[in-house]
Amino acid sequence: MAEFVRHRIPFAGRRAVTAPATCAQRHIWNLMQEQLPDAAFYDVCYWVALPGRGTAQDLLDVFTELLGRHESLRTGFHRDEDGSLVQQVVDADEFEVEVWALAAHDDPDGVRQAWERRMRHTPFDPARAPLIRFMVTVVDGAPVLAAFCVSHLAVDLTSVRMLADEMTRLHDARAAGRPLPPAVPARQPVEQAQLEYSPRGRALQARARAYWCRQLDGAPTTLFPDRGGPAGPVRYSAGMSSCAVALAVPVLARRWRVSTSVVLLTVVARLLGRRAGVSSCTLRLLTANRSDPDVRGTVANLHSEVPVTIGLEGDRVEDVARGALAACTTAYANGLYDPDDVARLIASARGPGAPVDLSYCFNDVREEQALPDAAEDGDPVSDGGLRAAMADTVVAPDEFEEGETFFIVIDDEVPGWIRMVLNADHRALPPSEVHSFLYDIERLLVEYAESAGEEPDPAAAVGITGGTAPANT
Repeated sequence: MAEFVRHRIPFAGRRAVTAPATCAQRHIWNLMQEQLPDAAFYDVCYWVALPGRGTAQDLLDVFTELLGRHESLRTGFHRDEDGSLVQQVVDADEFEVEVWALAAHDDPDGVRQAWERRMRHTPFDPARAPLIRFMVTVVDGAPVLAAFCVSHLAVDLTSVRMLADEMTRLHDARAAGRPLPPAVPARQPVEQAQLEYSPRGRALQARARAYWCRQLDGAPTTLFPDRGGPAGPVRYSAGMSSCAVALAVPVLARRWRVSTSVVLLTVVARLLGRRAGVSSCTLRLLTANRSDPDVRGTVANLHSEVPVTIGLEGDRVEDVARGALAACTTAYANGLYDPDDVARLIASARGPGAPVDLSYCFNDVREEQALPDAAEDGDPVSDGGLRAAMADTVVAPDEFEEGETFFIVIDDEVPGWIRMVLNADHRALPPSEVHSFLYDIERLLVEYAESAGEEPDPAAAVGITGGTAPANT
């Protein structure tokens, strides 16, 4: 039977320093306050498989090295006397790690999943660094899996992936007896805050504020008129795994000369716009804010949400997609802004007699979203592969949770497949329509890919015409 030992390991960093919180840190802090009392809502768990080399002590040393390298992992947060959020980097303390010894019949994934469920109900105290915990599973004395749970205050998704890659590289070197690879030079959050308070940072935030004002002025009041239902928000999530989507998206990206992410965004926007009967659709995108070379290697939370308005009028969907690409480029250039100021702008923005609702999010978390190279394995359109692949699509309930009216996440963790998870408020999309909307995305992508330039009608998709989804829901 699997057994574990909990360790408290000391760490040391280069400096202890206190500074104002960055815009991204304040943004996540505000979102966390909205989720209370669920203080662990924005904690993130991630894991990596290991080749079974080295020892558990090697990994403990690696974790200690990571804490020393990255100030974001040694940072706590508190309000100062005037109520402003402050980041406080500590130079020394202890972190927690569980080392699990597994017998041959134990399931490493099952042990990890149980640990993750426990972490989900073990919130961090944001004032007490470090905001990260680790676990290791060991078989016959060698580590086979490492995982960590970390607060979103400390890292964003890009950082989580970089942290996992760095952990693997450091462990490989440690297990082989080689010197550890050096840390990548990168701006730390304290220096990011200094930049944001500099004249350059103020100018960037002023530009972003003007961009938000323009977006709010032009956004539809709502994409989902209230159709009744529960008195308060009740949300439901479903996920669709589709090989057909994975085949169709690169075909359309090459044809329309846009990224694969813009292809997906265009189709989602067209379906939303058709439902609402509007000529444009405003959604919030999540941006990594890493165009500056100095932060490309930064392990910290830099992400923000930016609105983008997709114009839906035009004779060809390719024109809509090209317009979406231009709109996204402008949106991503305005990712540095004061979150408290923007919250006030949103609260005061009004359409015809009602506040503007921007509670619609599109989040493509795939690592590769660029315009793909030409296909090497034949054309899935001409050989009928798209229609055949649709038979394998599965849609099922999902545990994903969000607080928005409409939130869709795209990933491709399984090679050859794209997974889309949609979380929606019942008052906007009841569960049956969540399933139908996902099928609509797949169906429309396949029809666009098969149309070779001719425009299929988005209203022919099942969710819009009131038909039913296939039986494998």
